[in-house]
Amino acid sequence: MSGVVTVSAETANSARPAPKWTAYVQLGKLRVYHRLYHWIVLLALLYSDSVSLHGATTALVLVPLLLLSIQSSACAMDDIMGFRDGCDIANYGAADYPDMIRKPLVAGVLSVRQAVAFVVTVVTVATIAVVTTALSLGVDVLPALAIWAVVIGIALQYSGGLKFSYVPGGLELFISGLTVVVTIIPYLMIAHTVTSTVVLIGLLTGSWFLMPVSYGNMADRVGDGAANRRTLAVVLSPRNFQGAIWILYGYSIVLTVLLFTVGDLHPLTALLLLPVVVMQAVQHYQGIVKGHVRKAMKFGFRCIDVGMLGLTAAILLS
Repeated sequence: MSGVVTVSAETANSARPAPKWTAYVQLGKLRVYHRLYHWIVLLALLYSDSVSLHGATTALVLVPLLLLSIQSSACAMDDIMGFRDGCDIANYGAADYPDMIRKPLVAGVLSVRQAVAFVVTVVTVATIAVVTTALSLGVDVLPALAIWAVVIGIALQYSGGLKFSYVPGGLELFISGLTVVVTIIPYLMIAHTVTSTVVLIGLLTGSWFLMPVSYGNMADRVGDGAANRRTLAVVLSPRNFQGAIWILYGYSIVLTVLLFTVGDLHPLTALLLLPVVVMQAVQHYQGIVKGHVRKAMKFGFRCIDVGMLGLTAAILLS
């Protein structure tokens, strides 16, 4: 019909670019909500251990903000360094790589300057939250800030500064250690003590987070190697790295057994973690036996969902 203009869906989408805030969400990996499970586990532990929450309301409200700030600042710094040294361009810059999941610096949606400003803003807001938390709990502010400086400083060293993720084994040590820290410190600040159960939960959940990250490293092996990012996936042969993943799986099973023997959780509630043990076996079958590495990485986050919910239920029922 004369005078009617037809606009294709592709043209319409290009005319309406995604809001800038979505690029920052992607930069900080804020869609990866799994770190918030530590807050849910914290609440369950405090309730199960009959810890008084008098005066702790503000702290409990701010814990999720602090968890996300550690994650988002470390992830953003990782993107900045990965973009600068070229490994992200090699891994995510291919013409056939989906734009919807391409990293914002690689896609040109954000500049390095904007990414750095994002990190500075997140750390500043989180530091204010730390001070507020310390004051609300009656904790000395200076020691709290000192601990925060160490935690966030190490988080930023994941890919910047000391570059833990560029050293063989550094990534594994970083993720395991950071998971233990974000499990123990909030509990310690509120309960003023630490139990073996809390430590074992930190170690166990750290192993769960390592599994999808390990498959991500396996998928990025070529690009990381070209950029001299010497992850275990790069320095080990594919066969040996697959063996390391099986060892990690065995390590998580040992920690699960210890949690219900050395820890305070009732042995019968261990059945609630059986689904995650089975799912992780499926994950490794997909990634190692079938070679579906990206699929195994994504499935690893579903394993974390099931594991964290089962763990929370086990705590509440013990």
